[in-house]
Amino acid sequence: MSRVLQAGFLLHYQSYQESSLIVDVFTQMEGRQSIIAKGVKRQKSPYLGLLRPFIPLNITYSGRGSLKTLTHVEAGNAEFILPGINTYCGFYLNELIRYFVPAGEPYPDTFLNYLSCLEQLKSNHNIEAGLRTFEVQLVLALGYGLELEFDFVTHRAIEAGLIYRYDIERGATVDTEGKIHGSTLIAMQQSHYVDQGQLNEAKWLMRQVIDFYLQGKALKSRTLISKLMQKESCNSN
Repeated sequence: MSRVLQAGFLLHYQSYQESSLIVDVFTQMEGRQSIIAKGVKRQKSPYLGLLRPFIPLNITYSGRGSLKTLTHVEAGNAEFILPGINTYCGFYLNELIRYFVPAGEPYPDTFLNYLSCLEQLKSNHNIEAGLRTFEVQLVLALGYGLELEFDFVTHRAIEAGLIYRYDIERGATVDTEGKIHGSTLIAMQQSHYVDQGQLNEAKWLMRQVIDFYLQGKALKSRTLISKLMQKESCNSN
């Protein structure tokens, strides 16, 4: 139960009865929470228009079950207005949090990483690097054991000049027919990418990892991003 205002973001909402919403929020202190927001769709509601993605919120709610009740919400700092396709990248972050972060458990570092990635999406700066960094940090925070430092066969440190294959449950090992360079694994460790090749390899690896743990669940935002990118490519030809 949250009795004090805490920072949070709306991840998803659905209509409930005529005038209410059930919202999924990610809070800094208490993690992901499902909350019923009664009467917020009424014209006279003081919260009308506040419960939208990418608006920093200060929020309180009550209740002891899995579905809490909204008691107060107000806008925090200025809204994150994400340009163009970056809006769908923001929805991608929201989907990852909804699918991976367990309800009711605090993940304050993940919250700050989410905030940082939204800042990058807003500024339209280093978008791919920001997304890859968020993915890596999320998987590590949840304890899935993303091994990026050592060869799981030889136990030697990853070397930039070697090529590796990656086993999701065990990690990387040297393989001349592998698909990822040691320099990319090191870049992922350090959250510092120096070229598009590293970003492409990191994207490929993180897609394999995320899909493995999604266990067949589809990310709607990923499909939308792919369609938008194909459309932009066609329009530019």
